[in-house]
Amino acid sequence: MPDTQDPWQPTRPIPAHRRKGPGALSPAQLALADDLHTRALALRTASDGDLSIREAVHLAAVQLGLETPAPDDDQ
Repeated sequence: MPDTQDPWQPTRPIPAHRRKGPGALSPAQLALADDLHTRALALRTASDGDLSIREAVHLAAVQLGLETPAPDDDQ
């Protein structure tokens, strides 16, 4: 009978959103991450590239109420 075990193990760690057991994201965390990603992508697209990815994610987090605006943030 042929060996069906894969002898090659992944060389990189499995991303947290695909893990099972400790370190895996809960469904609520996955939903929040998806909302943050979607909003940040929309903000960056609407800015025609004027916002960096970091700025878009920060602004999305502020809009979702996950972060408080920094004193120098223009809202």
